[in-house]
Amino acid sequence: MQVGAFYPFCRNHNIWKTPDQDPAAWSPSATAIMVSALHIRYTLLPYYYTLFYKAHTQGSTVIRPLFHEYPTDKNTLDIFLQFLVGQNIMLAPVTDDGARQVQVYIPSADWYDYYTGVRMLSEKQYITLDAPLNTIPIFLRGGAIIPTQEPANNTKYSR
Repeated sequence: MQVGAFYPFCRNHNIWKTPDQDPAAWSPSATAIMVSALHIRYTLLPYYYTLFYKAHTQGSTVIRPLFHEYPTDKNTLDIFLQFLVGQNIMLAPVTDDGARQVQVYIPSADWYDYYTGVRMLSEKQYITLDAPLNTIPIFLRGGAIIPTQEPANNTKYSR
């Protein structure tokens, strides 16, 4: 769910005769984590809308690798799991089962922790961050304007 909540096409489904994987099929603590991830997505829907509009009218991308924005930074060429949503949101999702830390490359720009607003002090280097299950490593580019909205149970009510 950490990655899927941020993909342009976000949905959760499974194959017939396999265990359910919708949030209600999990423990209350797992469900709370999934709901939190989806609330972040719903909060960012105006930003996604803008990115989709630009993709349609200008041919830009919604999700992009770091080297798309930092083509002269050779470090970004080998980063496959960390990515950008537009130019202004960077994610470093935990993808290894049981991992509670993640290595994050901070490219040259001012990046701020999504949850705390604390500026990342490193530039053009890797840092290791704690990543408990209930926290998705998300960073916002300094100076960016990111439109948001209050999340709700579905997109109709969050407008």
